[in-house]
Amino acid sequence: MWKNLLSPNLLLASLLTFSGVASALDSDRKQPVSLEADSAVMDEAKGHHIYSGNVVVTQGSMIIQADSIEIFMDANNNIDRFLAKGNSTTQAHLKQTAESDKSVLEAWADDLVYNVTKDVIILTGQAALHQHGNQFSGDKIHYSVADEQVQATAKPNTKQRVKMIFNPGS
Repeated sequence: MWKNLLSPNLLLASLLTFSGVASALDSDRKQPVSLEADSAVMDEAKGHHIYSGNVVVTQGSMIIQADSIEIFMDANNNIDRFLAKGNSTTQAHLKQTAESDKSVLEAWADDLVYNVTKDVIILTGQAALHQHGNQFSGDKIHYSVADEQVQATAKPNTKQRVKMIFNPGS
């Protein structure tokens, strides 16, 4: 779906800070995590869980959908990070409401890592991020929720470029 947003020109990397990006709801982290999948493999001793087949993870306002999702736990049995993978027809997708203004953050990628501990989302493979009417796309997007920064890069050694669309007043 996002392949056509990347212009076939020179490699471009940019670090952008845009106003209005808000932290995800802090209350989400206090909510229970609900999971649905076609299958699950859980290793409680290692704090590693793998869910496969049309996976949906919900925690408060956050929803992650993917073909498979791995969940890694920390030593205190709290979620450290989610690793969501799409398949050949559907990308991994994250949707979450922001704390300050209740705006919606949406992200898509072939591989989506949400590091809960570091408050960072890393999107790889036809990555796209939308918030406040602004859009970012590239091969890889690194979004620091706490710092409100987006770093988008094009695929190395290709003619692809990063694409950003800013809407006035956003």
